[in-house]
Amino acid sequence: MNEPPKQRWGCLPWGVGALLALLVSLCDVRGTHPRIQTMGMQVKAVNNCKQLIMALKQHSKDAESYYPDSLDRRFSSANEVFRELFKKQIIDNERIVSSPESVFQPDNVIGSPPGFTRALLPGECHWMLLKHQSDAVHPKTPLVIENSLNASWPPKWGTSRPKFPQWFGDHSLKRGRSWRGREIIIGRNDGSVAVEKLRPDGTLDWHSPTNLDEHGKSWIDYLTPEQVAKLSYWDIEEK
Repeated sequence: MNEPPKQRWGCLPWGVGALLALLVSLCDVRGTHPRIQTMGMQVKAVNNCKQLIMALKQHSKDAESYYPDSLDRRFSSANEVFRELFKKQIIDNERIVSSPESVFQPDNVIGSPPGFTRALLPGECHWMLLKHQSDAVHPKTPLVIENSLNASWPPKWGTSRPKFPQWFGDHSLKRGRSWRGREIIIGRNDGSVAVEKLRPDGTLDWHSPTNLDEHGKSWIDYLTPEQVAKLSYWDIEEK
């Protein structure tokens, strides 16, 4: 009895299969939806920011409510200010001064006491710090923020991202880059940390509901024009 001819895949089905496999890998190279990936990394970044603010609060307890730069103004960067937390032995892990989606990643080599000169070298600090603050300022004051495009006031972030980042490398790994969805992480003086939505121009609305206190006022409403004019952040050190 003659056997029926075996069905074989021609060039077209093989080509379709290869194309589908390529599209799947481009949509998500790690097997997880990009939004879920982003949320997972944001949780880690929020936790790091909370630990950093807790460390600043711990420093303030022994410094008349001041943060490291409030009494000593010789600092020139966020790296130097946060290094004081190592010198005071409040923290010993560089990773809490980083974020999963950032080009600024520490090697967790901090050096030896008392100077800890290897802690937070250029390119190892992701967060910026509002200058010359204390634990006594308004609770909603945006104390610790992700690095912005520059350290002047008001902070501004880049919001453009490629449609297919896998094709061009990770576009997020740049200075002042916001998260997907035009979001940024802000840590406030009361210890709260939240993912907040940016305006289309990359700035924050300081009178949005998250910035208002029980009196319906923003933290910035309590400052004089002269104080607002002096607002700025300690910048990060880039390689």
